[in-house]
Parts: sequence; C-alpha cells; structure tokens
Amino acid sequence: MSQDHDPKTFESRHLPDQTGFRWDFSGGRLVITGSCPACRGAMSHPVPGIRPGSVAKGPLRRTAARDEVPDEVYMRCRCRLPHPGDQYEAGGCGAKWVAVRRPGGGS
Repeated sequence: MSQDHDPKTFESRHLPDQTGFRWDFSGGRLVITGSCPACRGAMSHPVPGIRPGSVAKGPLRRTAARDEVPDEVYMRCRCRLPHPGDQYEAGGCGAKWVAVRRPGGGS
C-alpha cells in the first residue's frame, strides 16, 4: 500500500488532463504507470493494441512507429486500494482523466 494513498470515498468524477505518467514500451507493448492524481494510489494501465515499433501493413499505412503511439490516453484510477462507497468493488477511487504524453519522450 502506498504511504501517500488517500483512502477517499469512491466518487465517479472527471479530472483535468494529466502529465507526469511513465509511458513504458519495454515489454513489447505500451503500459502507462504512475499515481492516481486524486488518491495518489500506485497504478498500471496497459494500453491494448499498441505495440511500439511494429510495422502496420497495407497501402495507406506508411507512418513512422512514433505515430502509432498515442499522445493521449483515457484513464481511470486502478489503484486496487480500498475506497469506501465502491459498491461494485471495481477498484480505484472513481477518478477519470486523459493522460498526456510529453513531447519527445517516453514519460
């Protein structure tokens, strides 16, 4: 459990766009990691269908690999820490946001 985690009551809410997440391509796929901006719980968010460096086939797919990695990804808290009021036990505090990749980097 994160020492800084705030076990706030579960509430579905949208936050402003966020930066500061780590965009990790090392495992052959994109995984975004960091702390929830609302409750500060540690989380990991695998992004399906993104395999950096893969080559897309077809006549219209001639973009560079960097173009295949999104600059923004919709996320929700997946901290797996307890939050009172999570009646569906979905995990997380209910916060949602768009993670924005910083230009020129993986994080």
